[in-house]
Amino acid sequence: MDSQAGNPAMKANQKGTSSSSSTKATASKKKKKFVSKKKIPKVGDPDYLSPTQLRNRRKRNAKKKQHQSSSSSSSQQQPLSTKSKGENSNNNDNLSNEELKDPSMKYITYPTKTPIIRTAKKYIEPLLQTSENKIFHIYIGPLYHWRTVSKLAVRPDTNNKVAIGLFAENSHSLLPVPKCKAHHPTINQVVEVVTKACHELDVIPYESNTTDNEGKSEEEMGQLRYIGVNIDRSSGGAQITLVWNGKREKKEEKLDKLVDAILSKMVRCGSGSKNESSKSSGDEPPPMKKQRRRGNRGDNNKESQSKDDVVEKKPISKNNNNAVILHSLWINYNSSWKHSNRIFEYDASCWRHVVGPPCITEHLHFSSPKSEGQKGVANPSPPSYPIPLHFPPTVFRQANLDSFTNIVGRIRERVLKLEEKPFCVELYGGVGTIALNLSDAISQLVSSDENPNNYKCFQDSVKQLPAEIQPLLEYKQKNAADMVSTESDLFKKCELLILDPPRKGLEKEVVDYLCRGECSSIKLLVYVSCGFQAFQRDCEALLASGRYRVDFAEGHVLFPGSDAIETLAFFVPKEE
Repeated sequence: MDSQAGNPAMKANQKGTSSSSSTKATASKKKKKFVSKKKIPKVGDPDYLSPTQLRNRRKRNAKKKQHQSSSSSSSQQQPLSTKSKGENSNNNDNLSNEELKDPSMKYITYPTKTPIIRTAKKYIEPLLQTSENKIFHIYIGPLYHWRTVSKLAVRPDTNNKVAIGLFAENSHSLLPVPKCKAHHPTINQVVEVVTKACHELDVIPYESNTTDNEGKSEEEMGQLRYIGVNIDRSSGGAQITLVWNGKREKKEEKLDKLVDAILSKMVRCGSGSKNESSKSSGDEPPPMKKQRRRGNRGDNNKESQSKDDVVEKKPISKNNNNAVILHSLWINYNSSWKHSNRIFEYDASCWRHVVGPPCITEHLHFSSPKSEGQKGVANPSPPSYPIPLHFPPTVFRQANLDSFTNIVGRIRERVLKLEEKPFCVELYGGVGTIALNLSDAISQLVSSDENPNNYKCFQDSVKQLPAEIQPLLEYKQKNAADMVSTESDLFKKCELLILDPPRKGLEKEVVDYLCRGECSSIKLLVYVSCGFQAFQRDCEALLASGRYRVDFAEGHVLFPGSDAIETLAFFVPKEE
């Protein structure tokens, strides 16, 4: 029997202790009751925040807590090697810590078994049962060093120095990835050069919009916001864009020093033809990309930049064998609102061409060697003449042009099988990456896109094609919705329609137009999709109209390690 069980004194003592603690708790509650509330700022007070600002702050704090909790919980989980390898897992054994953090490497172990790919196969394969090819094949190129286009954020590290990297998933928390395996090696070299130059010059990194800097002006948010790096595949040279927080008309001594420091660490490459390399950058206007919003579209016929606007050429080191190869250097002045997610400021006056050719010139090679994951991709006969594609910094360019070539190759293969050369209309055409590579297989082409800078790129390509081909190729600077509403005569003649929309898919006006059957002459509708959910929505609408069926579809993994798929589908008229 417990010796304390029958001890009355002990019981009384315990009772007294309990009573005392209860009294203290009650007193504590009473004290809390009378604590004065913090004064709520009113309109006009320095600390006042509007309802929208308060809501945004709560969202940011919630995301920050979620990210911290997920990080702490993941560090307490069992080692990766002991986890289950079931269907829904994407085991990352033998990956480095950097790869595990890199959001672009999340599914790198099983890159063809991501959730969106399983969804795509489940949706598309039943649609192919009446077709000759009933399997939705997935193709994938090299897992590493495929990315030749990258936009990287600049934010403070723990010492408030410049750090360059990617944002973590669903957040604005920067993850430096100095040795990112997805990047072309030159991109990682550029990151290292720019980071060191910024540290040497004490360049102030742009700050994320948090509660700590809610009251800061845009100028106080920092200097360098982003860097953009595009790679010339033929030379490995880097087309670099520094996104500076400021206005062009304001003299920035720190920026000039940063440009000098970067140029001193790089070697100029002889990219493209000799004529292209020798052109003065002052002879070419900088790109001007149209903003995707309503309002004044500006006069695109005016020259966007004079020769005087190009900064004086700086001497570039040619003696350092370890220096990074430079294709060209640009500055983009972006002083947009700190709550904006826009990377580039697209007005022509915000661009400065420092040095190098005005654009990267690329060619698609259909007969290039294929990787293990690309067995079965199309291998069409190439055009009998070279087709140059021109990419200044602000036009859209595929980040994985090697793998995208296989998509263009499949389209070319199919078009070459048509009995007669078709009249082709292309919406969302960009610089003409797809349609120009069909120029010898079609009777006539009208390509279109809303970005005004694409027009010059397209025309520069056409000028280098055979004289008998040039009159057959036309470009209209219109968005897809305007095309279907104002160019009805074109669609009455259209036999081949090519659609390569952004991630959001087709505009409602385009889908409605196709479903009404006003373009009854179409023999083949080609849909290239980078957003599967949007493709699924548009596909269901086209099939529900009763006018089309899916004759062929395949998937391409253009971003190995990410949960993404590029879908190519051929729609043909449904037989009565």
